[in-house]
Amino acid sequence: MAEVIERLGASDFDEAMDVMATAFRFGAPRDFPMLLPQIYRPTDELMKAIYAIRREGRIVSAVGVHPREWQVGDTTLKLAGIGGVCTLSDYRGQGLMRALMERCVADMRSEGIHLSWLGGERQRYAYHGYEKCGNVCQYSLRRANFRHAELEAKAIRFEPMGKHYASRLAVAKSYHEAKPIHVRRSQDEFVLYLLSGYSEPWFALNAGDEVIGYLVTTPGRDHVREVAARDVETSLDMLVAWSDKTDDDVHLSVQPDDITLSRAVGAIAERVSVNGSGNWQVYDWETTLTALLTVLHEGSGMIEGSVVIGIDGDGYELTVDGQDVRCIRTSLDPALTTTWQEAHRLLFGPGLASTVLEIPDAAKLLEAWTPLPLGFMRADSV
Repeated sequence: MAEVIERLGASDFDEAMDVMATAFRFGAPRDFPMLLPQIYRPTDELMKAIYAIRREGRIVSAVGVHPREWQVGDTTLKLAGIGGVCTLSDYRGQGLMRALMERCVADMRSEGIHLSWLGGERQRYAYHGYEKCGNVCQYSLRRANFRHAELEAKAIRFEPMGKHYASRLAVAKSYHEAKPIHVRRSQDEFVLYLLSGYSEPWFALNAGDEVIGYLVTTPGRDHVREVAARDVETSLDMLVAWSDKTDDDVHLSVQPDDITLSRAVGAIAERVSVNGSGNWQVYDWETTLTALLTVLHEGSGMIEGSVVIGIDGDGYELTVDGQDVRCIRTSLDPALTTTWQEAHRLLFGPGLASTVLEIPDAAKLLEAWTPLPLGFMRADSV
């Protein structure tokens, strides 16, 4: 007998938050509205994102499918983040999560979602079509690195970000939206996004009290999860000033589309590592790959050419011809055939394409084109 699955509403907020906190073993004062204030609020619009199963009238299992408008160059992709996946301990082992995930994936496909992201264990979600891939750079910047690069702290002041600073928020939001790839955040919710994961968002102000950028730190303030400014030189100045303010090293996450920032900090960082950005599932390969290829081409240039790859029996032709960058379905014979798992890691990293599959000569362009810039900021995650 099929499980009865419902989508929740505002009236279910308190019960759902209690069930999720219990399942994740959150202790007071931790809870999901504190962890992710942008998505966990008692409104029908936000709560309908949560799919749930009840037993004797009580919610016992839930999965959230939270929509994001993901701006990739000039293309707006429909992205769905999966979060809050839980089942109360007494009801585990009954296939409830499997039933919910199958329903969620089916709905995302039918509703035209281009791709989906989630955190969590790789193999657990591979059963539902996800693969751990993507890429994000982690830089460790010691105070000595700044000193030897002759970078001195400038007169930059940091103030906690708050919703009541409307004019300042508009400027900060414009810096965020200047990034080639970003989630579209409304000004009313901008701070709520940046508070995700118990983060602390800060305005960066110059001597004239102008907003020259912003950064988002972990509670310990030694890790910068997000930085945006009017130019890359200002971003670097902000990192130096933050190190001076905290009298500590700076650990920085940089998304794969932020090439100029990676070049600047990579030139002085003590350590750098490239890691996967989460578990991903692409539903619309044509639109997603066209958008990411275009951003990469516009940001750093790509060798011209064309490659046909097969993904679980479907053919896709990837082409870079001057400014014409595209991915289209094709019946041409593929130069390389892959499973969906291999395709995610082959195209998005974090490793080189040749570490996923042996690349034949007819598909060697993939080694120059990949990994494509598939990343996801902590503030946008669910």
